[in-house]
Amino acid sequence: MTHFAINQHTEQPDRIFVEVDRRFGVAFIRTESGLEIRIYPRTEGELWDDPFETFTVDEQEIVALEEEMGQ
Repeated sequence: MTHFAINQHTEQPDRIFVEVDRRFGVAFIRTESGLEIRIYPRTEGELWDDPFETFTVDEQEIVALEEEMGQ
């Protein structure tokens, strides 16, 4: 069974951290332009300093697609 641990730190209110099976750390960061998702693997108990992968969601692109669907 998959185990999730969710943390939100008051000193960083624009982001939330999710740990998945003590193998991956995932940061969800609300930015001015949308959302950024960073994936950090854990090797021998230590999270990587830099993300393995980063995904960016442009909110303006989502808004444009929503407007297209509404027509």
